[in-house]
Amino acid sequence: MKVPQATNRVPSLNALKAFESAARLGGIARAADELCVTESAVSRQIRSLEDDLGIVLFERIHRGVRLSREGQSLSATLSSAFELIRRGVDEARGPVGEIRFRTPPTFGTRWLLPRLHRFEAANTDITVRVSVLWACTLPVHADHDVAIVFSRRHWPEDDLIPLMAERLMPVCSPAFRDQFGPVESAADLARGLLLHCSGSKDWVWWSTQWNRGHLDCSRGEVFDTMDMALRAAESGRGIAIADVAMIADDLELGRLVPLVPFTSTGPDDLYLVRRDRDRPRQDIDRFVEWLMAEAGAAMATLPTGVKAIPAAVPA
Repeated sequence: MKVPQATNRVPSLNALKAFESAARLGGIARAADELCVTESAVSRQIRSLEDDLGIVLFERIHRGVRLSREGQSLSATLSSAFELIRRGVDEARGPVGEIRFRTPPTFGTRWLLPRLHRFEAANTDITVRVSVLWACTLPVHADHDVAIVFSRRHWPEDDLIPLMAERLMPVCSPAFRDQFGPVESAADLARGLLLHCSGSKDWVWWSTQWNRGHLDCSRGEVFDTMDMALRAAESGRGIAIADVAMIADDLELGRLVPLVPFTSTGPDDLYLVRRDRDRPRQDIDRFVEWLMAEAGAAMATLPTGVKAIPAAVPA
């Protein structure tokens, strides 16, 4: 790779954007989709940038590429720079009545979307563009105005707005419950197939607080999202563990029923983050106020016959 002569010239902005997108999204193909160009075009831009800077930005490994140390440093700088540019453009443009909202799958499909029509009917001058995405929202993401966060560890405390406390409960289909019989202990519950969300410790959290004996939570079947596990439970496959607020409609319509009518606290409360915190927008204020009111109503009651286990954090 040639070493460029010392210069203050800024490299091609197209090349910088292609690299920033590939680094942020974790791949050439995803960057190509975001930028609406071909993968070869993104690759050419990145190679051009490497030649221009005289450094290696991506190290080629057996099954793909990974950022070099220099690439990681440049990626962090460019992410901040492009975010600053985007904010400046947004401020110059002024409020446009469009809110970009990012949500994890289960909250988006089971809680938000069935309610969103109420906000839209009352606020016809505002458009909410929803992105339902599996990946956890991180501060470096620059494609949303408001987002739902269920993991606090990546965010400054001042950025997090508490939205909903998680309340976990085992649920299944009505037919499954009728065939399964009463559940009084962990040994009773162990007769059923446990349905898990990938990476979640919800079953451990709930069973420890229920405190009716040891439940082997390593067994069962694993799904990418809670929503997928709940769909399996609806079909009669087994027993899912769910946040009560996420299944309110299913409980009301009888698609799901409590197998053990006790709720525990959960490890993943839901928070809002908003990018306009320093310069609040009126349309986002209205949307956030509506979200908070809907969440408050959802948290106000438990389903008939369901009781809350006194809050305790598992050891």
